Amino acid sequence: MSVKKLVYGIYPKTNELRLEIGRWERGIIPDSVLNEKINDEKYIFYDKVKDIYYTDPLYNWYDIFRPLSRIVNGISLGPLTRFLETNTFYRIPEISDVKDFNLEPDKFQKIDDNPPLPLYLKHGINFHGLLPSPYSFYYMSKTLMDYNDFNKKILNIYSRILDIYSIKNVVLLDPLYYKNDAYIDLSDFAKKYNVILITSGNVSKLKINGKLESIAVRPDEVDYIINKCSYPGISIFSGDNTKMEDLKTIRKEISGYDNVLLTHSTYMDFLPRVIADKKMDLILEA
Repeated sequence: MSVKKLVYGIYPKTNELRLEIGRWERGIIPDSVLNEKINDEKYIFYDKVKDIYYTDPLYNWYDIFRPLSRIVNGISLGPLTRFLETNTFYRIPEISDVKDFNLEPDKFQKIDDNPPLPLYLKHGINFHGLLPSPYSFYYMSKTLMDYNDFNKKILNIYSRILDIYSIKNVVLLDPLYYKNDAYIDLSDFAKKYNVILITSGNVSKLKINGKLESIAVRPDEVDYIINKCSYPGISIFSGDNTKMEDLKTIRKEISGYDNVLLTHSTYMDFLPRVIADKKMDLILEA
């Protein structure tokens, strides 16, 4: 039995880093100093997760759309918007078109309304890029673009980002539940990159064009994706509940799989840092 593990998305900041970001927001420290402090904490994170799959902890992302909205021509930032019925807010992308970069994603530089670039600090052989799925990006934005046109153009932007960083492994995140007839065309994209798709629910309504490396779903949804990817992913750890999972129960639940990916249900920025660290320890031990 082969068990792969993944920690992805925006990870809770330490209190020290939160204070430094607050100082930066008030103009007390410059972009370069904040960037150095963020990178220092990223390296600590990478050292802990180096033996599993992981993404950048994205300490310099205020939400999963904002940096991308700032670097792509045709996308601007709208008002703060509540995500569904949660206490989470994000700056809604306002999309007229998806064109070219107006800023280089891998260069250190100032961007408005967000800590400075680069998008990622790539590190280690198990590093994966993290990007919002075209489905959630489109339906969590304000746009008159046709969905298929957006899907094609945003994946072209994603390819260019990944190629700039020489990244072949990528996590696409869908925080939205799928509606009837939900569709994502990853046919060409999945031929070039090893794609892990993180879903949030209603995956039986999703049609995917393209063979993915893994699709992470709730434990009760595995049957829907077993033939759509190389091996199933199970979002068996809660990313927004402080209750600790029982490893004995988890091991029993996955015992029937020859090859499986274990991960969490959403990125863990919703949790206190001390709880997120304990969850990460469980994932590492599983």
